[in-house]
Amino acid sequence: MLTEVEKLYLEEEKNLVSLKEWTNFLKSYGVFQKAAFRASLPFDPRFNAVHWGFAVNSLCREIAFGFCWMNAYANHFKAQVGQGSQLANVDFHASYFADNCITRIDSCRDKIALMVWAFYCPFNPEKRHETLDYQLVLERLKYPLRFGLNLKGQEDFIELLEILKGKDFDRIETYRNYKIHRIEPRIEIYGVKPHHGWDYMFPLYEKREIQEWEKELEKRYPDNNFREHIKKGCHINGVLFEMRKIKDSLWDYADVSIQIRTSLIKLLKASAGCFTILPRRSPLRKKPKGYDKIGGISKKKR
Repeated sequence: MLTEVEKLYLEEEKNLVSLKEWTNFLKSYGVFQKAAFRASLPFDPRFNAVHWGFAVNSLCREIAFGFCWMNAYANHFKAQVGQGSQLANVDFHASYFADNCITRIDSCRDKIALMVWAFYCPFNPEKRHETLDYQLVLERLKYPLRFGLNLKGQEDFIELLEILKGKDFDRIETYRNYKIHRIEPRIEIYGVKPHHGWDYMFPLYEKREIQEWEKELEKRYPDNNFREHIKKGCHINGVLFEMRKIKDSLWDYADVSIQIRTSLIKLLKASAGCFTILPRRSPLRKKPKGYDKIGGISKKKR
């Protein structure tokens, strides 16, 4: 017998697979996969794009899987815990799947770009300096002469990669960077409230940040004498400290859900477009009937 959260997952999955973007993605990947198998690993570096295409397909499916589970657990949490009934509203499972979606979205965007880049330029993925990210690939495709490259027919790919821009991807990237490099973002199911989170003590060293802090203090405490009293209490061993919450440490689940969904749909569109273009070009393009793979000449013309 299915649990309540499993039933909620199936509802989310049903909604997602009914999207036209998902249907187009599956259809275009089927064409791409068929063309790749038909080509039978030709000795052509452009075929490396197939490896990246397979990775893109897997990532898109993983993001979709995580998105459905994230929403299922969040909805299950709301059914069990009322708004305002506790100090904070963080669900481990919803946060876990949100983290998985976000890290994979950022990775998938890079891999779609690398799928295109592998078609134009051979590179060694084992060497970090040769493996570019989304922004660097797009820049090289748009301005090839600047990098000493002679590329043709990349306009369609550029148009598809341009889809993977915008504020939602920017927020996804911000979340991922905070999670990996600095802090662990926390997702509040019912949104971020003033009492959520712990204050952090920031040491202020730079002249600019000290001036900004003093301006903010002046707004809050117009009285000069009282403000000076406050400032004295903010120094520890001669170092000025500001006590406040860390920016972007708390996230509203409603916003995160929208950002993941929007980004996923754009990833599906861009990857589907690439999966449609690549089989129309060598080495994946279907050879004419009677084509000799070695000589490249139709048997009928010999």
